[in-house]
Amino acid sequence: MRLPKLRHLSLFLIIALFLGIWAGRAQLSELIISSTMQRLGLNKVTTDINHLGLDHSHISRLGFTLATDTGLFELEAHDISMSYTLEQLAQGRADRLAINRLELNYQGSNKTSEDRRTVREALEPLKIIAALRHALREYVIFNTFSAEHITLHGDSFGTLQAKPLRLNGANNDASIYAELTLLDQSSSTQQDNLRQLVIKRLSQDSLIAELRFSTTPGTVPAMFEFNIHDTDIQGNYDINPQQLKHWLQPIANINNIIDSKNISGTLSSSFESVDVIVSTITAKSDKFAVKEYKADNIVVKLKLKNPTISPFQHINIQNGSYIKARSLSYENISLGKTLINMVGELSSSAGAWEFTGGLSTEKLALSYGSQLLQLKDIATRLSSSSDKLEADGNFSTSNVPAQFSFSLVHNFNKVLGSLSIRPLKPLDLNTEKSKLSLLLTPWPYPFDLLGGSIKLTADATWSQGNDFSLTSRITLDDAGGHYGELVFSGLSFDHAFEILPNIHSIQTGKINLKQLDSGVTASNISTNLMLETAETGALPQLVIQGLHGEIFDGTFSADNFVFDFNRSNNSFKIKTTDIDLAKIVETQQLEDIVVTGRIDGTIPVEINDQGIFIQHGAFVNDIRAGTIRYNPAAGTDQLKQNPITGITLDALKDFRYTHLSADVNFTPEGVLTVNLQLKGTSPELDTKRPVHLNINTEQNLLSLLKSLRYAQGVSESIDQKVRRQYENNQ
Repeated sequence: MRLPKLRHLSLFLIIALFLGIWAGRAQLSELIISSTMQRLGLNKVTTDINHLGLDHSHISRLGFTLATDTGLFELEAHDISMSYTLEQLAQGRADRLAINRLELNYQGSNKTSEDRRTVREALEPLKIIAALRHALREYVIFNTFSAEHITLHGDSFGTLQAKPLRLNGANNDASIYAELTLLDQSSSTQQDNLRQLVIKRLSQDSLIAELRFSTTPGTVPAMFEFNIHDTDIQGNYDINPQQLKHWLQPIANINNIIDSKNISGTLSSSFESVDVIVSTITAKSDKFAVKEYKADNIVVKLKLKNPTISPFQHINIQNGSYIKARSLSYENISLGKTLINMVGELSSSAGAWEFTGGLSTEKLALSYGSQLLQLKDIATRLSSSSDKLEADGNFSTSNVPAQFSFSLVHNFNKVLGSLSIRPLKPLDLNTEKSKLSLLLTPWPYPFDLLGGSIKLTADATWSQGNDFSLTSRITLDDAGGHYGELVFSGLSFDHAFEILPNIHSIQTGKINLKQLDSGVTASNISTNLMLETAETGALPQLVIQGLHGEIFDGTFSADNFVFDFNRSNNSFKIKTTDIDLAKIVETQQLEDIVVTGRIDGTIPVEINDQGIFIQHGAFVNDIRAGTIRYNPAAGTDQLKQNPITGITLDALKDFRYTHLSADVNFTPEGVLTVNLQLKGTSPELDTKRPVHLNINTEQNLLSLLKSLRYAQGVSESIDQKVRRQYENNQ
């Protein structure tokens, strides 16, 4: 049997009114009202009528319960006054409803998913919209209404539970204006500046609502405006985060939102399909900040397709959803102009949630402080729940060809996780214009790689109560480049090491270098190195083992030594063997001298805060004899006027030495001092008479090497591409 319309309740009220006057008793009216409300589906109806009049009635108490598929709704109103005219009652309307105290209690049910099938159907948004429009046309019968004290009970009301509220409203041609005021204030706010939800207009085709403060109606923390049609809702909103945070203080303490501008956007939902709801939500803000996260000129667009049944339990984020911002930042890390595409499915049930989907972007500018790293073709697959986050994907570097994969796992409950990065394509520096310094802008280091390939892997783990762990492995293959004025090629390097919590090598690293050009060329250099934790401080110490190489047609080497980065002074010795003197003399760029012979030596090197020192380096030739022939074509006449100098020049025309030694010193300013001692004979003087010569020289070695580089260019033994790029840069 169909239930009568609620507006027809007025007919029963009229009958109750006349019966009450005629019988002189309110009990019969109470019985008629209770019976009528029960026929409308209300249970446990109780009513106490104090007065029934031709234009005014007073009910001391009215209560009922309404059982629904979602739970049990209870209402109890006290001290109810109604004003009306008989003409209004005949039209199913009344002038005013005033309730002094209104208590609402709602307890949700705990039915199984199968039992809730009808519940979900009852919550279909299209039916809700239709019911709202129908209710506004048929059931709202009072021109004005008020409830002085409203109390909400039940977990469904959340933070509003037990908060005192007040309601005032008016109904004009099925268009409602209402003010819901929160009476409970915190001690730090003024009692007369109350929070209000103001419904400026609620009709069958529109809803306009604002959050306000009672004494400053011009301050609007949030505004919503929606147009309601038969099969869709369209609207817009505007939120002031700072004002909203203040408005919500008695309800929720939100301290995370800081320094944020207005957030505005649109909402569009279509219910034309009986199976799915299609929605588009947008949001934009000039500036938005939550904790350490900040965004400038951010725009968010979500295109959603949800099933009509359980629309809030299954949210599908469709293609076309994105986050766009001029910049996104977290502490010292920031992303430049960014467009991140999103797609996925979010589901929730019994307080738990799950998300599967992905993020992608064509390009990304990642900044750390003043340095910029540009990435591209980033694609991430996400799988997350209230317990765990898993992500994996790929990315490439923009300015230098390389591609990496990554995998991330984090457990929210146990607060532990791991990150792994692996190379899919090595960093390729062999193309003509590629170089390592293109990765970062500006490039902060004194070195650059101009050729070769690089493989980089990284692994990180973290857990609650334990230190963050980060390990890495770097592999260089046939790399070339420069370190300041030093140019090199044929560099191979493989080293695995831990960076955090303490930097140290996991295994011994092996370095091989084919060519090193500083103005003079060294070759076939190799060594083993280890980074170890030092007892002298937080920085590591570098252990060098088996250093050796070739220079001036001889060799150099060093005993194993330790370079401690915590110490201001470190020293080690380099040994040279079978060095060709002719090659050394060639570096002096002298055309009138020819030298033969080979020497061995020891070079003590000291590195401190001031730079590099060599003190009392020693070179000697005691076994292999040699010759010196110095016969300049001109410029010696004046020197020969000095007898000693003249004898020396004559001796050096054909000097055959049996002993040669040199004491060498070097300062950080580049000054090289050599004290040369020679013993031998000279046919120009007397083939049997021994000759002893002491020659002291001083010159700027760094200037000499630069002049050699300028005159000769980079050695032909250096990789052609490296040589060309270095000279072009210079």
